[in-house]
Amino acid sequence: MNEKEIAWDLTEIFSGCDDPKISKTMDAVMEKTDEIINQYKGKINIPNFTAQNLHDLLEEHEEVLASIENLEIFSYNSFHANMTLPETKALYNKFMDFQSLISKKLAFLELEIGKLVSDNPQLIKEKIISNYINYLKKIKKVFTYKLTETEEQLILDKDQYGAKAWEQLKSSWISTRKFKATVEGKETDVSFSEVFSLFRHPNRETRISVYKSVSGLLGQDEEIYSSALRNICGDWVKNTNHRHYDSPIHQSLIDNDTTQEIIDNLMRNFNNSLIRKRNTFNELTESLEKLIEEVISEDILQELINTNQKNELIEKLSTTEYALDKLIDDWDLKRDWNKK
Repeated sequence: MNEKEIAWDLTEIFSGCDDPKISKTMDAVMEKTDEIINQYKGKINIPNFTAQNLHDLLEEHEEVLASIENLEIFSYNSFHANMTLPETKALYNKFMDFQSLISKKLAFLELEIGKLVSDNPQLIKEKIISNYINYLKKIKKVFTYKLTETEEQLILDKDQYGAKAWEQLKSSWISTRKFKATVEGKETDVSFSEVFSLFRHPNRETRISVYKSVSGLLGQDEEIYSSALRNICGDWVKNTNHRHYDSPIHQSLIDNDTTQEIIDNLMRNFNNSLIRKRNTFNELTESLEKLIEEVISEDILQELINTNQKNELIEKLSTTEYALDKLIDDWDLKRDWNKK
Protein backbone atom coordinates (compact mmCIF):
# COMPACT_ATOMS: atom_id res chain seq x y z
CA MET A 1 0.00 0.00 0.00
CA ASN A 2 1.55 3.32 -1.02
CA GLU A 3 1.49 6.51 1.04
CA LYS A 4 -1.39 8.04 -0.92
CA GLU A 5 -3.76 5.12 -0.33
CA ILE A 6 -6.15 4.90 2.60
CA ALA A 7 -4.78 2.79 5.47
CA TRP A 8 -7.39 1.30 7.79
CA ASP A 9 -6.57 1.62 11.49
CA LEU A 10 -7.96 -1.66 12.78
CA THR A 11 -5.86 -1.89 15.94
CA GLU A 12 -8.89 -1.13 18.11
CA ILE A 13 -10.23 -4.54 17.10
CA PHE A 14 -7.03 -6.61 16.84
CA SER A 15 -3.38 -5.52 16.88
CA GLY A 16 -2.46 -7.53 13.79
CA CYS A 17 -2.96 -10.75 11.84
CA ASP A 18 -1.01 -12.67 14.51
CA ASP A 19 -2.92 -11.21 17.48
CA PRO A 20 -3.73 -14.09 19.91
CA LYS A 21 -7.11 -12.41 20.56
CA ILE A 22 -8.26 -13.58 17.12
CA SER A 23 -8.06 -17.26 18.04
CA LYS A 24 -9.53 -16.57 21.50
CA THR A 25 -12.48 -14.75 19.91
CA MET A 26 -13.08 -17.65 17.52
CA ASP A 27 -12.96 -20.13 20.40
CA ALA A 28 -15.45 -18.02 22.40
CA VAL A 29 -17.81 -17.79 19.41
CA MET A 30 -17.62 -21.54 18.86
CA GLU A 31 -18.36 -22.20 22.53
CA LYS A 32 -21.33 -19.82 22.52
CA THR A 33 -22.63 -21.37 19.28
CA ASP A 34 -22.58 -24.84 20.82
CA GLU A 35 -24.45 -23.50 23.87
CA ILE A 36 -27.18 -22.07 21.62
CA ILE A 37 -27.47 -25.38 19.77
CA ASN A 38 -27.74 -27.39 23.00
CA GLN A 39 -30.25 -25.01 24.55
CA TYR A 40 -32.51 -24.19 21.59
CA LYS A 41 -32.23 -26.60 18.65
CA GLY A 42 -35.51 -28.48 18.29
CA LYS A 43 -36.95 -26.63 21.31
CA ILE A 44 -38.25 -23.42 19.75
CA ASN A 45 -41.54 -24.56 18.23
CA ILE A 46 -43.05 -25.96 21.39
CA PRO A 47 -46.15 -24.70 23.27
CA ASN A 48 -44.28 -23.22 26.25
CA PHE A 49 -41.70 -21.24 24.22
CA THR A 50 -42.52 -17.67 25.22
CA ALA A 51 -41.66 -14.19 23.97
CA GLN A 52 -39.14 -14.00 26.84
CA ASN A 53 -37.48 -17.19 25.59
CA LEU A 54 -37.32 -15.72 22.08
CA HIS A 55 -35.82 -12.50 23.42
CA ASP A 56 -33.12 -14.41 25.31
CA LEU A 57 -32.29 -16.46 22.21
CA LEU A 58 -32.02 -13.38 20.02
CA GLU A 59 -29.77 -11.69 22.57
CA GLU A 60 -27.42 -14.66 22.68
CA HIS A 61 -27.38 -14.89 18.88
CA GLU A 62 -26.68 -11.16 18.69
CA GLU A 63 -23.63 -11.67 20.89
CA VAL A 64 -22.30 -14.26 18.45
CA LEU A 65 -23.00 -12.01 15.46
CA ALA A 66 -21.20 -9.06 17.08
CA SER A 67 -18.03 -11.10 17.61
CA ILE A 68 -18.17 -12.47 14.07
CA GLU A 69 -18.59 -8.94 12.75
CA ASN A 70 -15.39 -7.84 14.50
CA LEU A 71 -13.53 -10.76 12.97
CA GLU A 72 -15.00 -9.98 9.55
CA ILE A 73 -14.19 -6.26 9.67
CA PHE A 74 -10.58 -6.94 10.59
CA SER A 75 -9.91 -9.84 8.20
CA TYR A 76 -11.86 -8.39 5.27
CA ASN A 77 -10.31 -4.92 5.40
CA SER A 78 -6.82 -6.23 6.11
CA PHE A 79 -7.07 -8.49 3.07
CA HIS A 80 -8.56 -5.89 0.74
CA ALA A 81 -6.01 -3.27 1.79
CA ASN A 82 -3.30 -5.51 0.36
CA MET A 83 -4.37 -8.78 -1.22
CA THR A 84 -0.82 -9.82 -2.06
CA LEU A 85 0.38 -10.27 1.55
CA PRO A 86 0.38 -13.97 2.58
CA GLU A 87 -0.64 -13.19 6.18
CA THR A 88 -3.75 -11.18 5.23
CA LYS A 89 -4.79 -13.80 2.69
CA ALA A 90 -4.31 -16.60 5.24
CA LEU A 91 -6.33 -14.77 7.88
CA TYR A 92 -9.12 -13.97 5.43
CA ASN A 93 -9.34 -17.61 4.30
CA LYS A 94 -9.33 -18.74 7.93
CA PHE A 95 -12.19 -16.37 8.73
CA MET A 96 -14.20 -17.49 5.69
CA ASP A 97 -13.87 -21.14 6.79
CA PHE A 98 -14.83 -20.20 10.35
CA GLN A 99 -17.82 -18.09 9.29
CA SER A 100 -19.09 -20.88 7.05
CA LEU A 101 -18.81 -23.39 9.90
CA ILE A 102 -20.73 -21.18 12.35
CA SER A 103 -23.39 -20.41 9.72
CA LYS A 104 -23.90 -24.14 9.07
CA LYS A 105 -24.16 -24.88 12.78
CA LEU A 106 -26.77 -22.14 13.26
CA ALA A 107 -28.69 -22.81 10.01
CA PHE A 108 -31.55 -24.19 12.12
CA LEU A 109 -32.17 -20.80 13.76
CA GLU A 110 -33.82 -18.92 10.89
CA LEU A 111 -35.80 -22.05 9.99
CA GLU A 112 -37.18 -22.61 13.48
CA ILE A 113 -37.66 -18.92 14.31
CA GLY A 114 -39.26 -18.39 10.89
CA LYS A 115 -41.76 -21.16 11.59
CA LEU A 116 -42.39 -19.81 15.10
CA VAL A 117 -43.28 -16.26 13.99
CA SER A 118 -45.20 -17.54 10.95
CA ASP A 119 -47.39 -19.77 13.13
CA ASN A 120 -47.58 -17.19 15.93
CA PRO A 121 -47.51 -13.71 14.29
CA GLN A 122 -48.73 -12.09 17.53
CA LEU A 123 -45.31 -12.78 19.05
CA ILE A 124 -43.77 -10.01 16.95
CA LYS A 125 -46.02 -7.48 18.71
CA GLU A 126 -44.76 -8.42 22.19
CA LYS A 127 -43.09 -5.45 23.87
CA ILE A 128 -40.18 -7.47 25.20
CA ILE A 129 -38.89 -8.18 21.67
CA SER A 130 -39.64 -4.71 20.26
CA ASN A 131 -35.94 -4.20 19.45
CA TYR A 132 -36.06 -7.16 17.08
CA ILE A 133 -39.32 -6.43 15.23
CA ASN A 134 -37.72 -5.60 11.88
CA TYR A 135 -35.41 -8.63 12.05
CA LEU A 136 -38.29 -10.97 12.86
CA LYS A 137 -40.47 -9.55 10.08
CA LYS A 138 -37.74 -10.24 7.56
CA ILE A 139 -37.25 -13.79 8.85
CA LYS A 140 -41.01 -14.30 8.50
CA LYS A 141 -40.90 -13.05 4.88
CA VAL A 142 -37.97 -15.24 3.78
CA PHE A 143 -39.19 -18.35 5.66
CA THR A 144 -41.39 -19.26 2.69
CA TYR A 145 -38.29 -19.45 0.50
CA LYS A 146 -36.09 -21.42 2.90
CA LEU A 147 -35.02 -24.99 2.13
CA THR A 148 -34.37 -27.79 4.61
CA GLU A 149 -31.54 -27.44 7.13
CA THR A 150 -29.37 -29.91 5.23
CA GLU A 151 -29.98 -28.10 1.93
CA GLU A 152 -29.16 -24.75 3.53
CA GLN A 153 -25.91 -26.20 4.88
CA LEU A 154 -25.01 -27.60 1.45
CA ILE A 155 -25.59 -24.20 -0.15
CA LEU A 156 -23.27 -22.61 2.43
CA ASP A 157 -20.59 -25.16 1.53
CA LYS A 158 -21.15 -24.58 -2.17
CA ASP A 159 -21.00 -20.79 -1.79
CA GLN A 160 -17.72 -20.91 0.11
CA TYR A 161 -15.88 -22.62 -2.73
CA GLY A 162 -18.17 -21.42 -5.50
CA ALA A 163 -19.52 -17.88 -5.75
CA LYS A 164 -17.41 -16.54 -2.87
CA ALA A 165 -14.27 -18.13 -4.30
CA TRP A 166 -14.98 -16.55 -7.69
CA GLU A 167 -15.49 -13.20 -5.97
CA GLN A 168 -12.17 -13.57 -4.14
CA LEU A 169 -10.41 -14.50 -7.39
CA LYS A 170 -11.91 -11.47 -9.15
CA SER A 171 -10.88 -9.15 -6.31
CA SER A 172 -7.37 -10.59 -6.00
CA TRP A 173 -6.80 -10.44 -9.74
CA ILE A 174 -7.93 -6.86 -10.17
CA SER A 175 -6.06 -5.64 -7.08
CA THR A 176 -2.72 -6.49 -8.71
CA ARG A 177 -3.45 -4.38 -11.79
CA LYS A 178 -2.15 -0.87 -12.39
CA PHE A 179 -4.05 1.59 -14.57
CA LYS A 180 -2.26 4.28 -16.57
CA ALA A 181 -4.30 7.47 -16.40
CA THR A 182 -3.87 11.21 -16.67
CA VAL A 183 -4.63 12.71 -13.27
CA GLU A 184 -4.77 16.52 -13.20
CA GLY A 185 -2.74 16.65 -16.39
CA LYS A 186 -0.04 14.26 -15.21
CA GLU A 187 0.23 10.66 -16.43
CA THR A 188 0.51 8.27 -13.52
CA ASP A 189 -0.05 4.65 -12.49
CA VAL A 190 -3.27 4.23 -10.52
CA SER A 191 -3.98 1.28 -8.24
CA PHE A 192 -7.47 -0.21 -8.09
CA SER A 193 -7.92 1.10 -4.54
CA GLU A 194 -7.50 4.65 -5.90
CA VAL A 195 -9.87 4.20 -8.82
CA PHE A 196 -13.17 4.81 -7.04
CA SER A 197 -12.14 8.13 -5.52
CA LEU A 198 -10.84 9.26 -8.92
CA PHE A 199 -14.17 8.38 -10.53
CA ARG A 200 -15.53 11.35 -8.52
CA HIS A 201 -12.59 13.65 -9.10
CA PRO A 202 -13.67 17.28 -9.71
CA ASN A 203 -11.58 17.42 -12.90
CA ARG A 204 -13.62 16.04 -15.82
CA GLU A 205 -10.61 15.06 -17.92
CA THR A 206 -9.22 13.07 -14.99
CA ARG A 207 -12.49 11.16 -14.61
CA ILE A 208 -12.64 10.36 -18.32
CA SER A 209 -9.02 9.21 -18.38
CA VAL A 210 -9.50 6.88 -15.39
CA TYR A 211 -12.72 5.41 -16.81
CA LYS A 212 -11.05 4.72 -20.15
CA SER A 213 -7.98 3.20 -18.52
CA VAL A 214 -9.98 0.84 -16.28
CA SER A 215 -12.37 -0.31 -19.01
CA GLY A 216 -9.49 -0.70 -21.46
CA LEU A 217 -7.41 -2.89 -19.15
CA LEU A 218 -10.40 -5.00 -18.11
CA GLY A 219 -11.19 -5.45 -21.78
CA GLN A 220 -7.73 -6.92 -22.41
CA ASP A 221 -8.43 -9.71 -19.89
CA GLU A 222 -12.16 -9.83 -20.41
CA GLU A 223 -12.31 -13.63 -20.40
CA ILE A 224 -11.02 -13.88 -16.81
CA TYR A 225 -13.17 -11.05 -15.51
CA SER A 226 -16.30 -12.02 -17.42
CA SER A 227 -15.94 -15.70 -16.39
CA ALA A 228 -15.89 -14.70 -12.74
CA LEU A 229 -18.95 -12.47 -13.14
CA ARG A 230 -20.83 -15.09 -15.19
CA ASN A 231 -20.27 -17.74 -12.53
CA ILE A 232 -21.23 -15.44 -9.66
CA CYS A 233 -24.42 -14.27 -11.41
CA GLY A 234 -25.28 -17.71 -12.74
CA ASP A 235 -24.92 -19.24 -9.30
CA TRP A 236 -27.24 -16.62 -7.82
CA VAL A 237 -29.90 -17.18 -10.49
CA LYS A 238 -29.81 -20.93 -9.78
CA ASN A 239 -30.24 -20.26 -6.05
CA THR A 240 -33.24 -18.00 -6.61
CA ASN A 241 -34.82 -20.67 -8.81
CA HIS A 242 -34.30 -23.36 -6.18
CA ARG A 243 -35.88 -21.16 -3.55
CA HIS A 244 -38.74 -20.17 -5.88
CA TYR A 245 -38.18 -16.44 -5.54
CA ASP A 246 -40.20 -14.31 -7.96
CA SER A 247 -37.03 -12.89 -9.53
CA PRO A 248 -33.25 -12.76 -8.97
CA ILE A 249 -33.67 -9.50 -7.02
CA HIS A 250 -36.58 -10.72 -4.85
CA GLN A 251 -34.36 -11.42 -1.83
CA SER A 252 -32.74 -7.98 -2.17
CA LEU A 253 -36.21 -6.41 -2.18
CA ILE A 254 -36.99 -8.16 1.10
CA ASP A 255 -33.62 -7.23 2.63
CA ASN A 256 -34.20 -3.57 1.73
CA ASP A 257 -37.85 -3.45 2.84
CA THR A 258 -39.16 -2.56 -0.59
CA THR A 259 -41.17 -4.11 -3.44
CA GLN A 260 -40.84 -4.63 -7.16
CA GLU A 261 -43.71 -2.19 -7.73
CA ILE A 262 -41.84 0.58 -5.87
CA ILE A 263 -38.67 -0.06 -7.90
CA ASP A 264 -40.63 -0.09 -11.17
CA ASN A 265 -42.37 3.18 -10.29
CA LEU A 266 -39.06 4.73 -9.29
CA MET A 267 -37.42 3.77 -12.58
CA ARG A 268 -40.46 4.88 -14.57
CA ASN A 269 -40.50 8.29 -12.87
CA PHE A 270 -36.77 8.65 -13.37
CA ASN A 271 -37.08 7.84 -17.05
CA ASN A 272 -40.01 10.21 -17.53
CA SER A 273 -38.14 12.96 -15.68
CA LEU A 274 -35.10 12.42 -17.90
CA ILE A 275 -37.24 12.70 -21.04
CA ARG A 276 -38.90 15.88 -19.75
CA LYS A 277 -35.55 17.44 -18.90
CA ARG A 278 -34.15 16.54 -22.32
CA ASN A 279 -37.17 18.05 -24.08
CA THR A 280 -37.02 21.12 -21.84
CA PHE A 281 -33.39 21.83 -22.64
CA ASN A 282 -33.92 21.26 -26.35
CA GLU A 283 -36.80 23.73 -26.37
CA LEU A 284 -34.84 26.16 -24.20
CA THR A 285 -31.92 26.05 -26.62
CA GLU A 286 -34.20 26.84 -29.54
CA SER A 287 -35.87 29.68 -27.60
CA LEU A 288 -32.52 31.19 -26.59
CA GLU A 289 -31.23 31.12 -30.15
CA LYS A 290 -34.37 32.85 -31.37
CA LEU A 291 -34.22 35.41 -28.53
CA ILE A 292 -30.61 36.35 -29.21
CA GLU A 293 -31.29 36.64 -32.90
CA GLU A 294 -34.33 38.91 -32.36
CA VAL A 295 -33.17 41.08 -29.47
CA ILE A 296 -29.45 41.54 -29.89
CA SER A 297 -27.72 40.70 -33.13
CA GLU A 298 -24.01 41.17 -33.62
CA ASP A 299 -24.61 43.85 -36.30
CA ILE A 300 -26.81 45.93 -34.01
CA LEU A 301 -24.30 45.72 -31.18
CA GLN A 302 -21.42 46.72 -33.41
CA GLU A 303 -23.36 49.67 -34.79
CA LEU A 304 -24.21 50.90 -31.29
CA ILE A 305 -20.59 50.57 -30.22
CA ASN A 306 -19.30 52.35 -33.33
CA THR A 307 -21.71 55.26 -32.95
CA ASN A 308 -21.02 55.49 -29.22
CA GLN A 309 -24.72 55.15 -28.31
CA LYS A 310 -24.06 53.93 -24.76
CA ASN A 311 -27.56 54.35 -23.35
CA GLU A 312 -29.21 52.37 -26.13
CA LEU A 313 -26.48 49.71 -25.90
CA ILE A 314 -27.10 49.31 -22.16
CA GLU A 315 -30.85 49.10 -22.81
CA LYS A 316 -30.38 46.36 -25.39
CA LEU A 317 -28.12 44.36 -23.10
CA SER A 318 -30.50 44.82 -20.17
CA THR A 319 -33.46 43.73 -22.32
CA THR A 320 -31.59 40.60 -23.31
CA GLU A 321 -30.71 39.74 -19.73
CA TYR A 322 -34.29 40.33 -18.60
CA ALA A 323 -35.67 38.16 -21.39
CA LEU A 324 -33.18 35.42 -20.60
CA ASP A 325 -34.05 35.53 -16.89
CA LYS A 326 -37.74 35.30 -17.76
CA LEU A 327 -37.12 32.28 -19.95
CA ILE A 328 -35.19 30.59 -17.16
CA ASP A 329 -37.97 31.34 -14.66
CA ASP A 330 -40.56 29.98 -17.09
CA TRP A 331 -38.61 26.74 -17.43
CA ASP A 332 -38.00 26.50 -13.67
CA LEU A 333 -34.24 26.55 -14.12
CA LYS A 334 -31.47 28.30 -12.22
CA ARG A 335 -28.76 30.62 -13.44
CA ASP A 336 -25.63 31.95 -11.75
CA TRP A 337 -24.23 34.95 -13.57
CA ASN A 338 -21.15 34.94 -11.36
CA LYS A 339 -20.20 31.38 -12.32
CA LYS A 340 -17.27 31.39 -14.72
